[in-house]
Amino acid sequence: MDDELKFNLLKQAIENQMPANKLLGLKIFELKNGFTKIHIPFREEFIGDYIQKRWHGGVIASIADTVGGIAAMTSMTSFSDKVNTIDIRVDFLHGATPNDLFAEAEIIKDGKRIIKVDVKIYHKKEKIIAVARCAFSILRIENK
Repeated sequence: MDDELKFNLLKQAIENQMPANKLLGLKIFELKNGFTKIHIPFREEFIGDYIQKRWHGGVIASIADTVGGIAAMTSMTSFSDKVNTIDIRVDFLHGATPNDLFAEAEIIKDGKRIIKVDVKIYHKKEKIIAVARCAFSILRIENK
C-alpha cells in the first residue's frame, strides 16, 4: 500500500468519520510510519476539576488511547487490518490547565501481533501533562 495514500485516507477517516474524535475536535498535524502528532482544542466540557479548571483525567486518557491507536494504525498493511487497544497505562504528571493539548505517539515495538506505543501529552513541549504506554493487538489481513 502506498504510504502517502494510506496516511491521507487514515487522516480523513480518523478526523471525519470517528464520532469520538469529532467530539474531541482532534486534528492530525503529523502522520508517518510509527509516529503521529495531534492537537485537541480546549473546551469547557473537558473540565473535570471545576475549582482549579483542570482537564478531566478520563479525557486525557482517551486522548492517549486515541493518539497511540493512530500511531499503531500506521503499521497496517491493508485497510482490512484490525487494530485494538489491549492495555494502557497513563501517568499524570501535571494538572492540565484550560489550554489546548498536543499529543505525540511513537511505536517502540511493532511485533507480529502486538504493537507497543509511547505517548506524551502536553500544552507546550516543556510542560508534559501526562505520559502513557499503550499496547495494541493487530490482526493483519492479507489481501489476496
